[in-house]
Amino acid sequence: GIHLWKPGEGGKWAITPGWEAGTSVEDLQWSPSEATVFASADCNKNISIFDVRKTGSPMLAHKAHESDVNVISWNRNVTNLLASGSDDGVFSVWDLRMFGKDPLARFTTHTTPITSLEWHPTDESMIVVSDESAVFVYDLSVEEDAEEIAKTNALAEDENAIPAQLLFLHAGSVSNKECHWHPQIPSLVMTTALTGFNVFIPSNL
Repeated sequence: GIHLWKPGEGGKWAITPGWEAGTSVEDLQWSPSEATVFASADCNKNISIFDVRKTGSPMLAHKAHESDVNVISWNRNVTNLLASGSDDGVFSVWDLRMFGKDPLARFTTHTTPITSLEWHPTDESMIVVSDESAVFVYDLSVEEDAEEIAKTNALAEDENAIPAQLLFLHAGSVSNKECHWHPQIPSLVMTTALTGFNVFIPSNL
């Protein structure tokens, strides 16, 4: 289940067991614009939206992937956008105004589970994504021209075709776990992995 912890006097905590998930909860994200709203990702392949003022069932829930949903990230610049990554290597971008329908974007470039993803702190269309073998930077504002669209259609059956939105790939680490943007240094990315941590700025950003 999901529990709400509130700090009290004397270092004590008030714990409210308000929401039964029915399965393992993999990630939680507070809404950047609604103080009482949060999202969860779980092993039942669902993304759910909750409000702390209403215990019990979620306000919204949707089967988002065909495998466990490992991670989610709420866009702090465009607050109706939520990204999610799953155990089958798929990551998707959702418009919460149309939650329950198809995602705005769905990427199948990855061949190992998505382990972390995070929207850029100031660029609303940029996101960093890690799987177990590499770290990827995407710019979702990139649009394909007619020639690229024709190539994409020709490769439609190839789920591992490289999308036009993929800007940068950082390889060399084993079993990547986390990837995050630095909140103050533009385009600086920090990652952790079994082989250590890396700090880098993509050369094309």
